[in-house]
Parts: sequence; C-alpha cells; structure tokens
Amino acid sequence: MGGAERQEQRRPVSLRAVLIGLLLIPPSAYWLAVVEMVRGYHYSTTLSLFFNVVFVLLVIVLLNAPLRRWAPRLALSPGELATVYILVSLGSTTAGVDWAGLTAVMTYPMYHASPENQWGELFVQDLPSHLMVKDPTAVRGFWTGHDTLYLPENYLPWIRPLLWWLVFVVLMGVLFLCITSLLRRRWLEIERLSYPIVQLPMVLSASPERLTRSRGFWAALGLVLFIDLINGLQVFWPVVPDIAVRSTASETFLIGSQIIDPPWNAVGFLSLAFYPFVIGIGMLIPAHLSFSCWFFYLLFKAQSVICRHFGILQNDFPHARQQSLGAYLGLGAYSLWLGRRYLAGVFRQAVGRGDMDTEREAMSYRAILILGALSFAGIVVFAWHAGMALWMAITWFAMYGLLSLSMTRIRAEMGIPSHEMHYIGPGQIMPQLFGTRLCGRQSMISTYAFYWFNYGQRCHPAPHLAEGHRLAERTHVSARSLSLPMVLAMVLGWVCCTWATLHLFYQTGAGQGWTGHQAVWIPAHPAHELASNLLEPKAPRGTVIAAVLTGAAVAMIALAGYTKLGWWPIHPIGYAVSSAWAMEHMWFALFVAWAIKSIVTRYGGTPAQRSATSVAMGLILGDFLMGSIWSLYGLWKKVNPYSIFP
Repeated sequence: MGGAERQEQRRPVSLRAVLIGLLLIPPSAYWLAVVEMVRGYHYSTTLSLFFNVVFVLLVIVLLNAPLRRWAPRLALSPGELATVYILVSLGSTTAGVDWAGLTAVMTYPMYHASPENQWGELFVQDLPSHLMVKDPTAVRGFWTGHDTLYLPENYLPWIRPLLWWLVFVVLMGVLFLCITSLLRRRWLEIERLSYPIVQLPMVLSASPERLTRSRGFWAALGLVLFIDLINGLQVFWPVVPDIAVRSTASETFLIGSQIIDPPWNAVGFLSLAFYPFVIGIGMLIPAHLSFSCWFFYLLFKAQSVICRHFGILQNDFPHARQQSLGAYLGLGAYSLWLGRRYLAGVFRQAVGRGDMDTEREAMSYRAILILGALSFAGIVVFAWHAGMALWMAITWFAMYGLLSLSMTRIRAEMGIPSHEMHYIGPGQIMPQLFGTRLCGRQSMISTYAFYWFNYGQRCHPAPHLAEGHRLAERTHVSARSLSLPMVLAMVLGWVCCTWATLHLFYQTGAGQGWTGHQAVWIPAHPAHELASNLLEPKAPRGTVIAAVLTGAAVAMIALAGYTKLGWWPIHPIGYAVSSAWAMEHMWFALFVAWAIKSIVTRYGGTPAQRSATSVAMGLILGDFLMGSIWSLYGLWKKVNPYSIFP
C-alpha cells in the first residue's frame, strides 16, 4: 500500500457530514417511534439493514448527483455520504423497537398492579425508585392518553430516572465502541471479513453509477416498485388485485394451518414468502449461510414433530430458543478463542511491549482497554446500585457482552437479514440456569428494569458500529475521528426516541392508540414472568441447561468443521438464528435466494455473478424505497399502509 493511499485512508471525518447525520437523527427517530411503537405497521429496525436509513441515504445521493455534476466543490464525497449513513444508522439502533420500550418498562408494573395479581406486594414497591416512574398521575396519563407531556405533574417525575438512564446509555455506547474497535483490525485487515449487509450502502456512497449501468438492476428495481405499488393500493382499494409476496398474503402460503393431523401439526406456523429484499440480501450473503438458515429452520420444525410423536412436546421442550442462545454463546466463545493470539498482542501493545501500528485504529489499544474496563465496571456498579447482586451483575453483563460480540461477528462475517433473541436474554435465562433462589429476590426484581434494551436484540448497536468501521475504511475516513460522533449518534437517537414515545403516548395512550401492542408486549412478558418466579420459586431447569450446552457444543463443533474442512456444507450461524420469529417469515425467501445463487455460481461465471449482485441490490432498493414511501404516506395521512415486512 502506497503512502498516498494510506494518507487518504486517514482523512478526518467531515464536520458538515457529522452535522448532517446528527440533524437527520431526530426526524428519523420520530418516524420510527410513530410507525414501530405507536401504530405498529412498519418495523424497519427488526431488520439488519434498516430501510429508513437506506431511504435517507438514497435521497441524499439523488440530491447530491446534480452537485457532483455542476458544483463538485459543494457535493458530498463518498466518505461524507458514508458518514451520514453511519450516524443515522447508529441513531436508529437506539431509537429502534428493541430499545424504544424503556418508557413502557418504567411505568407498566405500576399501572397494571392490582389486588388480583398482587404485583404491588410482590415487587412494585421494591423496583429501583431512581430508575422507575411511580407517580400515579404521570403513570396514568402515559397509559390512558388524552393528555400532554408538557404539564409539570407529567414531566417532572420523568426527569430524575431518565438522567440516570442517560448515564447508562453513554456507558453502553462507549462499551460497544470499545468492543468493536478492539476487533476492528483483526476482522478488517487480518481476516478480511466481507460485511455483506453494508454492500448496498457502500455502493450508494462510493459508486452509485455501478448500479445505474446495469440493466438487471433497473429491471429488478422496476419490478419490485410495481409489486409494492400495487399491493399498497390494494390496502386502500380492495378491488385492486394483490400480488402475494408476504408470508400472510395468501391462505395457500400458510402451510402450517393446513396441517391438522398429529404429530405433523406440531410444526405450528409454517408459511411460504417471497420478500424481494430478503431474496436480495440472501443473494449477497454466502450460499452456504442461506442454506444453513432454511436447513436449521426445518430441523427445528422436525424436532417439534418428533417430540410430539413421543409425547414430550411440553414446557417449551425441545427449547429451540435456548438451543439458539447456546449457539450464540458458543460462536462468541469460539471467536475469542480463535483470536486469542491477536488479543494477547493487543494487550502487549497496550502495556507498551508491542510493535503494532495503531495509527489507523479508532483509539489506541491502551485507551480501548481502559475505557472498556471503566465502562463495564460503571455498568456493573449501575446494576448493583439498582439492587442486583454483584456476582449476578457481572455475570449478566458478561453474558450480554458475549452475545453482543457473537451478533457482531455474525454480521461481519456472513450477514443475515435479521437476528433476534426474544425471551432468552440474560434476565430471562439466568433464573432458568441457576434457579430463582440462587439469583435472589431483589436481583430478579432489579433485572426487570434492564429488559428494555435486550427485548429482541434485533437493532443492537454493536453490529452497526462494526459495519461503520468497514464503511469508513472503504471510503477513506479516519476511524479515530469517527469515534466521538458514533457515540453522540447513539445517545442522540436514544434521547430523541425517549422524547418521541413520551410525547406520543401522552396523546394516544401507551395501551390505547392505534395498536399499542409494542408498548404492552415489551414490558408485559418480564413482569408476568417475574411475578411467577416470586410466587413459585423454581429450581434450575435441567432441560434448559442441556439445551444451552447442546447449542454451544453443536455450534463450536460445526464451526470447527467449517473452519478446518473445505467440504463442510453448513454454518452454525444458521443454528443460532433459525429459531427466531423473523426466520418464520424469511426461511423460504432465503431458500429461493440460495437456489438462485447456487445456480448462478455453478453455471454462470463471473459476468453472471456480477449481474446477479446488481439484481439483488435492485430487489433490496426497490422494496426499501417503496416501503419507505408507503410508511411516510401512512405517517402523513394517519393511516396504516402496506408494509413490506412481515
């Protein structure tokens, strides 16, 4: 690599790009709050690639095109476009549906406590007062609506707990930045991971003309725009025919509902779908990964059928989600084991005994380790102050950190349209692994307060930080100059989302409004589970422990086979992600993508593969463009429009 290129790669981040990115976060956060939390008709942040952010980037690229031609000095450079995308994406992670439930969590038990459920005596009085809102007037206005946030009796009770949570969010943002910065060099420069999810934003930022020259891109884009336009019109005018692509669009797609004879009816929900953006992403990721996703999905269905046959399909057995949790933990542990020599070199560099070149890193390794240790310690102290036992706080957040690492590695290496872990976060799994007596009453009560940011893990910030480092490297932006704006973007997204949910729910009511189901679903499950654990103390569940250990062992064995054996046909990432809700809807579209990519790779040659990549990007962009237009139309007209997923 020449000196000129190295110098170009270290170009500082543009101030105007940072300002544009930060200024776009508030309207984006409000958009997400309305469509995901209040009305519940579009869920951009349940996907790995947020369609609202791609839409924002596309609009800026289109506005930038005339400037590039007629006023090049005013036009945004590829690095500036990438910076805007990175910041809006990170702002959307903390404003997304799996982080937006904080205000509901802070008030749900107080509003729904009753003499019948005995929550007041069981745990409400022991919830950390500095993190919750217990004022009856403020709580009632939030849940019933027809009120306004901007009355002292409504907003004053929120100030103190939200300031505490702001400290927590800053600590989390710094910790995520340290984790991804620690592994940036290994993943980008040593292993050269492909980061499939950011291929489309990278092309839009750096070389959009590559797409405009492809006939396949225009054909795919036009086809998907037409399909989504027709389906969107059909929502308002039923006389317009529907072009079935979604899993619930046609009765014939719902295979599971047509299977009524035991033991086959144990498959539950089983549906076909042809989501264009899923097919597009599936064509961009490695073929063996898309194969692994649908293969393991059907394998989990087969487990249920076999268990029903033998009469043991009860108490959530065979614990598919817990198996997936074990797979995530196993993948994270194996990733650390593979990088042990690199991490040892990082430590030597941090103490002044190494010879690594750290000029291109987001921070010096010493700063990464110190800030990472301090932020983790601060988070543990925060949880301990909230009532969690010290050992449990350390274990809880160590497990969460390992899951964060695993998700980030999955996205960096293979990419996946969506990843999630509903109801198997540390707060839910630890009582099952250790028993409620060992966890302790107050520790379990305090874990309820931390449920809001690990509800589903779909819009986790860490993968987006790692992908931001990838985009910065490809567009010659200094990772070091981007570190502070990244943290600011995460914090700003959370602040804007918190304000938006409060503003909107005091108007509509968190349990009322259009649907209100997200505001209810997110806090309801842990509250009911907590009450159950307190009323009936439970011993460690042997079958759950076995499922987690089995998942970890299978994942590590499969990953070792994939790493060592060139003929190994499956990747354990599929085992980790295929028990989730999203895969219920995506599996067949990934099967279609796998079939297309396998045929093109085997028989098409390099030109056909390049054309297929352009087609894939057209499928994604068409779905995201028209999906965003319908979403904004619904926002404007206050109606529920067509949704591209699910």
